[in-house]
Amino acid sequence: MNHRLPVALIAAIGLLAGCGTRTDVSVTGNTPAQYSHVWVTVQEVWFNSSGTAGPDDGGWDKFPLSTPSTVDLVAQNGGNLGSIASGLRVPARTYSQVRLIPVDPTAPLATSAQNAGALYNCEADYVDTLGTTHQLPLELLNPDKGIGIPTSLKVPVGNINSGLTGTTTTTSTPGALPFGSTAGTTGNPFGTTTGTSSALTATTTSTTGTTTANNAFATALDGTSNLMPFHFASSSNGILWSAHAAAAYDLSQAGGISGQLSLTNITTSTSGLPNIRVSAETLSADGTRYVVVSSTAVLSDGSFLLYPLATNSSTTSPLTYDVVIHGPDIATIIVKGVQVPRPASSSTSTSSRTTTLTTPTTSVTVPSTTTTTTTGTNTGTSTGTGTTNANVNPVSIGTLTPRAAVAPPPTSYSANVSTAPGAPLPAGAVVNFYQTLGTQGAVPYVIESSPVDPFNQVLFNDQALSLGTVDSGTWSTNGTVTVVSAAPKEGAGNYLVAASAPGFSDGTLDPKVTVTPPKSGTAMVVVPALALESGATAGSVSAAVVATAPGKYDQGQLLVSHDGKLIATASLDAVLKQGTGGIVTVAGLASGTPDAVYYATVRAWNSTSSNPADTVQRQWYPQVIDLRTSTSASIALTVN
Repeated sequence: MNHRLPVALIAAIGLLAGCGTRTDVSVTGNTPAQYSHVWVTVQEVWFNSSGTAGPDDGGWDKFPLSTPSTVDLVAQNGGNLGSIASGLRVPARTYSQVRLIPVDPTAPLATSAQNAGALYNCEADYVDTLGTTHQLPLELLNPDKGIGIPTSLKVPVGNINSGLTGTTTTTSTPGALPFGSTAGTTGNPFGTTTGTSSALTATTTSTTGTTTANNAFATALDGTSNLMPFHFASSSNGILWSAHAAAAYDLSQAGGISGQLSLTNITTSTSGLPNIRVSAETLSADGTRYVVVSSTAVLSDGSFLLYPLATNSSTTSPLTYDVVIHGPDIATIIVKGVQVPRPASSSTSTSSRTTTLTTPTTSVTVPSTTTTTTTGTNTGTSTGTGTTNANVNPVSIGTLTPRAAVAPPPTSYSANVSTAPGAPLPAGAVVNFYQTLGTQGAVPYVIESSPVDPFNQVLFNDQALSLGTVDSGTWSTNGTVTVVSAAPKEGAGNYLVAASAPGFSDGTLDPKVTVTPPKSGTAMVVVPALALESGATAGSVSAAVVATAPGKYDQGQLLVSHDGKLIATASLDAVLKQGTGGIVTVAGLASGTPDAVYYATVRAWNSTSSNPADTVQRQWYPQVIDLRTSTSASIALTVN
């Protein structure tokens, strides 16, 4: 089971005050530092009361947008919200799922994407280890079926258009308004965003431009795990979007955590951002590890904002999170027990926070005692760009000064993974690197994460891991955090390694599966295979593959997905090369669960071409692969 929630992609659904049924949808991003742009273009938004409904099941309220909307997830970092749609007249009921229907990068370029400066409707631009920028189409899995996002959205009864009430499935006419005409509404009610954002603002009125705090719900996806770069055809590269599991938040009840890092002597990446990320983590349900619930990049000025975060209604016992600040060139900082209260409609407070670095008992040289006094504000003002919704009221952990992992360099080393023979990781797996504080009863924290190359079972880029010790301390309501440096339980520079994947249980944290600094080169670790999630049985799909032009393609992959996230892959090389087609079986799929609904996508190319990437053919198929009540299914795939 994948617990990660740090693009991030966040769909925020706000209810306009007074109307109750007008709904806004926004997107925010959380992307690794090497990405300069991640463009996503959306053309429809769907709602369903069932959390397990597949895209071909009933009960969907569908809203095609009159104009597709494009946002840059990099520009939406740090809790910024880029609007996709506003004023949707959603029928009054409780919804358990929202589905975004993107525009595939192979489709004609939408006006909003063109205005944004994108080459494709969905695109990922990144800087490689040699400093070269690549602009690649962001490949999607069955884009016609969309990205399913769990939520809990209760739309109250309001002045709803009679044509939309009392229906099980509602589809607005493409190109027309998805609700009845109202006085004062002219032109496109959705608007188009091209990288501009309104940070943490659920609704912006079109007449005055002022923000209004609304009842709102949000779900989060994390670009750290969702952006899956891969190699194919020897020297060709691609990037796949695999939408891992998300959580839903009521934005009127969601909180945030802000902070500031002093970036003195910290090197920025080629994208201009420091190579430092911040994660909010909570204890897993089984108590064996911490899991990431939200993650964000540190901005160029050293500020960060983790938003949204779940809260509870208790004013005396708010939800707490441990904040992990990490990067390959710094000593990891862990601030434990940060209390995040439910936001108030109005109230501000300012508290003085002192961060003290105490002399560690370790061979690493650090300042004997360093005290930094800073003012942490709880006024709802983000340290990032844009205007912040005052209701967010983020808790500040003040200003921290990361120290270099070790002095002198090197401060980090590179690691990669392999799998045991005959026991590959699931194609949608993410590899997590953990460290444990040395205190009694401590359990491991996620320090770094990286998705596997789904076709080659290794990390696309080596994971850089800090060689340093760990600075840790406990947040206090009186504003004082005492941070002590010490080696983690595994030893400085050592990490436990385990994988996670959608549809599978998390990998066991075996102390034998550890990566340690190598004397030279890249450290390698064998990551054990994963077991299916609890309650699932092993199922399979048999695909009858036929190529309409034998010899046109000699290599390819069959991709099996669920709700826009990759579950499994299988090679098509043999059936494409023989020309007559054949049967390809994908085994090890979860079956017998309410959400065991899958779809197929094919990538095919000609490896003998001077540039195989130019020959890539992507096809997706509308037929559902339903393993909810069966352990096997079949599908016919024609490759054009």
